[in-house]
Amino acid sequence: MELIELTDELIKSAEQRSAGQSYPHFVKNLKAIGVDNYEIKVYNHKRTYTSVIGDKLVIPGDLPEFECAETFELDSVKAAIKRNQEGLTDYPTFLREIGEAGIHTYVADLAGMMVIYQGPNSEYEYEEKIPEV
Repeated sequence: MELIELTDELIKSAEQRSAGQSYPHFVKNLKAIGVDNYEIKVYNHKRTYTSVIGDKLVIPGDLPEFECAETFELDSVKAAIKRNQEGLTDYPTFLREIGEAGIHTYVADLAGMMVIYQGPNSEYEYEEKIPEV
């Protein structure tokens, strides 16, 4: 794999190539451009992408800010994820729902093919495997 410097345009092109497809397709497109992991701040959609060689690209939040709940509700987190996976919610609604369930950040570990949803402190988290395409 050729190592490419991460840029806003490169991430946007991966998003556009993945439009209308399942999340695993987006992951595959990110891996193809050398993304190792990324972190999302739920309250405003700030994204930090890290490449396989350790370079970081921070993309400022682009959604209206809201306050994430301080109470972690695992069943509500799982239900919000399931609704989004089934196509019942759009991404901004998904972020709001997991925020209301106490998720403040999530990290997609593309090497390990896991998403780690993190609550208000390190005691509270939920991990889910990313299916292969």
